[in-house]
Amino acid sequence: MRPIIIIGLDGAGFNLIELFLRGNNLPNFRKIITGGSFGQLKTTIPPLSPCAWSSFMTGKNPGKHGIYDFYYLDDNHNMKLHTSKTRNTKDLWEYLSENNYKCLVFNVPFTYPPKKINGLMVTDFTTPSTKADFTYPPQLKNEILQKYADYKISEESKYAENPRAKREFFNEVFELADIRFKVFINLMRKDRFDFSMIVFTLIDHVQHWYWKYMDKTHPKHKDDKEFRETILKAYKKADKFLGEIMQMFPNHNIIVISDHGGGPYYKDVNINNWLMQQGYLFLKHNQPIHKKITYNIEANRLISKGLNIGLWKIINRFPRVKRAIQTKTLLTYKDIDWDRTVAYSYGYYGPIYINRKIIKTEEKLRELKTDIKKKLIKIKDPHTGKPLIKKVWEKTELYSGTKLELMPDIVINMGNFAYGASSTFLFSSRNIFSEPKTFKSGDHTQNGILMVYGPDIANGKRVKNAQIYDIAPTILHIFNIPVPNDMDGKVLKEVFKENSKPARRKITFQEETKLNYEKRKPDEKHLEKKDEEKIKKRLKALGYI
Repeated sequence: MRPIIIIGLDGAGFNLIELFLRGNNLPNFRKIITGGSFGQLKTTIPPLSPCAWSSFMTGKNPGKHGIYDFYYLDDNHNMKLHTSKTRNTKDLWEYLSENNYKCLVFNVPFTYPPKKINGLMVTDFTTPSTKADFTYPPQLKNEILQKYADYKISEESKYAENPRAKREFFNEVFELADIRFKVFINLMRKDRFDFSMIVFTLIDHVQHWYWKYMDKTHPKHKDDKEFRETILKAYKKADKFLGEIMQMFPNHNIIVISDHGGGPYYKDVNINNWLMQQGYLFLKHNQPIHKKITYNIEANRLISKGLNIGLWKIINRFPRVKRAIQTKTLLTYKDIDWDRTVAYSYGYYGPIYINRKIIKTEEKLRELKTDIKKKLIKIKDPHTGKPLIKKVWEKTELYSGTKLELMPDIVINMGNFAYGASSTFLFSSRNIFSEPKTFKSGDHTQNGILMVYGPDIANGKRVKNAQIYDIAPTILHIFNIPVPNDMDGKVLKEVFKENSKPARRKITFQEETKLNYEKRKPDEKHLEKKDEEKIKKRLKALGYI
């Protein structure tokens, strides 16, 4: 079996690929579909990058690797960022490294801080800044920054509803994709890698903010000639990258995947407000008057106006001022009365957790969950008047493993994931529904893409029922490494030609490398506070918290 290159296209979906193929816009996507194997790749619930990419690289569900959202709440109700260190299991490239296969891992989400592997690693947008140690080996960082002075971790501009901000963000997203491609190709040419991977976030980021210019059915649709083809341009850019990689590495097998698909985004849903209205959540008595004022005057409007005039960009330069604004003027989890609250929501898609310090028996727990679920399905979609909640799950229906206790008790699908929540601004509006604070009009769907192409790949084969958990065991199978019993995925044998054979297994150097896979507690300190603030700022700008 030949070397593998995985190209991750964050947010890419067949719904748009098929649409754009009609205009003959994506010749290399077409080439892979006609000359390789392809199909939808069902992602995790929720269809969110932290749990999806972590499930891809481990072959396991969130109940085993422990990462569900960008952040989690510690025992003191403080927000803590998930990183590669809180993922409580081995990653794909660690299995490969143990078996002496050389790897190049570039910009894969949630790989910061970088792990020691047999090869090279450059971490992703959760890296605090280029001042952090974002490469393995460490000296690779200086090599990249010296050769590419314009290299950045993530976009520095922010989308806002004014022409200048729209253009700045548009230009920077595309420029950043080009820079990453150049660095990746340069690293690929320096050595021979058995396994290589790069993730581009271009498609995901333009879909979040330019969806309404393409989608005529969206309530916020704007027929703006300058931006109506932004998403098409992103797919064409990805197609160009695919074509160049296929041409430069003709003897490699290429796998194209995404962590989720793309679709519309309509409203923020303030689930904690709903829980408060239903008598499940309570705020502390005697809240400061200024917090009451910001809550009553709809803080989300102030946040949006601040973004639109560039005020937040100024505030971001002063971390102490920013923290004071967030914690002293807005209601936070610290303002919840935890002695009376039995249920609360935390996370991007509004999952609900039960306060087990109050609800202690299994009988009470079952009664409470049943009561909440019955009331949830009565919430109406403000656009259609139909029930908003398409599906309600208990965590044992979706997840299993040693980290099951970290998963939410109730998981919901609001409008096919076209509605989301906020972990940071949990009481930014008095209402259950509010306008997106960061002007988002696009978001995620559960069906991503799987496209496989190369000398060992079956031609024109449609792959059915593939899941994101299947990629890691399939890669291990390619390299003749036994698939661990605790992986949830299966080997996608149907994508290979009948006469293709796995690679000959190399001699392991596990003892030599002495990789440490000790389980870590989720609240283990692994980031400096200033670094966590930088990452938190970036995730807020992207609309994830």
